[in-house]
Amino acid sequence: MNTKKKIPTKKRPVKGTLPQKKASAGKENVAVLFAVNNGYAPYLGVALASLMEHAGKREYELIVLYHDLSERNRELLGRIVDQFGRESSGSFRLKFMEMPVNMTGYNFAPGYKSLSVESWYRLFAPSLFPEYDKILWLDADTLMRTDVADLYATDMGDNWIAACRWDYGIIGLLERERLMKTPNLTKYFTKVLGIRRPKENYVNAGVLLLNLRAMREQNVQEKLLQAAQNPAMHFHDQCAINMVCQGHIHYVDSEWNGLVSYNLNELPLKYRKKALLDRKNRKIIHWAANQKPWRTPLVTGADEWWDVARQTPYYEHILYTNICAILRGEMNKKISEQGNSLMGFKKSLIELEKTITEQMQSKE
Repeated sequence: MNTKKKIPTKKRPVKGTLPQKKASAGKENVAVLFAVNNGYAPYLGVALASLMEHAGKREYELIVLYHDLSERNRELLGRIVDQFGRESSGSFRLKFMEMPVNMTGYNFAPGYKSLSVESWYRLFAPSLFPEYDKILWLDADTLMRTDVADLYATDMGDNWIAACRWDYGIIGLLERERLMKTPNLTKYFTKVLGIRRPKENYVNAGVLLLNLRAMREQNVQEKLLQAAQNPAMHFHDQCAINMVCQGHIHYVDSEWNGLVSYNLNELPLKYRKKALLDRKNRKIIHWAANQKPWRTPLVTGADEWWDVARQTPYYEHILYTNICAILRGEMNKKISEQGNSLMGFKKSLIELEKTITEQMQSKE
């Protein structure tokens, strides 16, 4: 397996919006990185809008890394930055960068079926952005409730990443294994990934502050790419990040990655108390699993998400797309049910034919 590839750092021309207003002097710009395709562009629009709603008097560089993002979607995302930027205290520059790395040259671990290739883009950040000492990665299925500049200002020292400890979804899985006395996942975390006390030290990668300077100095990108191509990785690049960065993680409060999709009753009491506090004090809401606010309007935090979505030019598109998806799902369900009924009817006919044949043969 050859992972030592030269990663081009030359960027293609980008288009974006000009700063809306002059920000406070003497403060470091806040660099925020997203990666999406056309399917997730509307949800990125909501994340961007929420970020700007809570921005302080700073300069924010909002970078969208993409491979499959239409000119129309880039225009709409630019309109959102213009629209919300006018009402914000901050100054924003939106930059689009087409992914210059050929991803087909990498044999990444398969991970979830629903995982998009854009998830792997964060592994290339150290070489793609040599002009930055650090950058904040945010998944598009997030909603900001406070100024991300506060997280960006975290002093990581020489640590490679800053992330939230306590991934409640993983804790629930590990606790279920403990009760059932089938510690397969526990062994995977401790033996394969080398994580001590995984309930407390395994991090969710949807909100990551990357110390690009330190990562470049320690050649972390190549280590991540090599680990990500290990077929043993259960949770795609998130496991690679955890495995490589153990011992080099600055842990921040779990309020910065307020995970939604987990079963509170599966958590041990110690974690349940903290999870309840996080639900009240989330600084970033993150729908990390299949329950998304645009699919399940009753999921935790969905009301806040829709409040922002209604203000974006994507609102009608989001409604139409997801109504169609629901109708397709119901139609497929009905077709499947009818197909099963027909198969049952066919089976009955075969059985009837067999019975009649046997009766006729017995009379002969």
